[in-house]
Amino acid sequence: MKFAVRSLSIAITVVLGVVLVAACLVFFFVPAPPASHSVKTNRTAAAGSMSSQKDVGSWLLSGLKMVGLSHEKELVAFMVENHEAARPFQEGVRQALLVEEFPVEGFISRFALVFDKNDLPKRIGPMRSLRPYYIDALEPWASTVIHAGGSPEAFAKVENGEISAFNLLFYYDKAERDKEVPEPHNLFIRRDKVLSLLTREVRGTEWPPYDIGTPRTGSAALIVKLNFHNPLHNVVYTYDRLGDAYVRASGDVKNQGAPRNVLIVEMPVSSIGEYGRLTIPVVGRGRAFLFHSGIMQEGYWHKKGLYSPFTFTTAQGDPLLFAPGQTWMTALPGLDRLSWFPVVQPK
Repeated sequence: MKFAVRSLSIAITVVLGVVLVAACLVFFFVPAPPASHSVKTNRTAAAGSMSSQKDVGSWLLSGLKMVGLSHEKELVAFMVENHEAARPFQEGVRQALLVEEFPVEGFISRFALVFDKNDLPKRIGPMRSLRPYYIDALEPWASTVIHAGGSPEAFAKVENGEISAFNLLFYYDKAERDKEVPEPHNLFIRRDKVLSLLTREVRGTEWPPYDIGTPRTGSAALIVKLNFHNPLHNVVYTYDRLGDAYVRASGDVKNQGAPRNVLIVEMPVSSIGEYGRLTIPVVGRGRAFLFHSGIMQEGYWHKKGLYSPFTFTTAQGDPLLFAPGQTWMTALPGLDRLSWFPVVQPK
């Protein structure tokens, strides 16, 4: 009899333990409801909506929620040139949270590198001039940009208060010319000088601003090619399984960076103005292709207004799923410039 009671007691204890463990698993791993992707039209509301979306909409391993991923960061952008003569001397590209790449005059691309103010690299550059569509693309993620010169249209946006900007041509004591780098590609700024410029508080932004997780569907993409119609500027991404990243080759530079996410957005050039300056509408909607973990996801980008964040969704309206880590977003005027392959091609 005592043996039976003891056995029953042990059985009850085991059952209660299993129930408790199951409850913990459900609490931590059952997916939350999908995040709302409504976008508000003023700067403060847009930044707040990103904060409320992210943790709810983050997914991992076929729908398991990633807990505690989103953090507030004070984001600052830097205009960095990508001319073939400057490319070997670029600093800060690998450390950026986000690289926004757009074409400029002559359809050579240029970067806006986005960093957390509290996690800057030692030096950033070569610094270059600002264009208006970078301002449109940075807001509301980054409300501060550091640059060297700019177009009249970009200066008009700065004067209108659309972004806080520091032009190093007027803060020349904060910049430095590297004598080991050929001019005019030798203008850099160091971390301590950046911090001395940022005397005002930088607005906090929840990061990452998009949903994180493993794609449920998609096609294999181990090679991604971007055609800039010039071998000096054409780009090839090769998926590195060991690093779970895409190694970027650009012209003669074979390892320019290794982003976890390669995001290609179609943004046509609406006009070409004086000195070949481009007009690229950033507010609106267009096609998008997201590559991560060797998989391509197809969908759309959407940006309702200047102070509205980008959203990235599938054709069905579900969020595109990003990997944690650096995202390299490239705007192409047409998707005929994009191609990808399921295997690594022989040379």
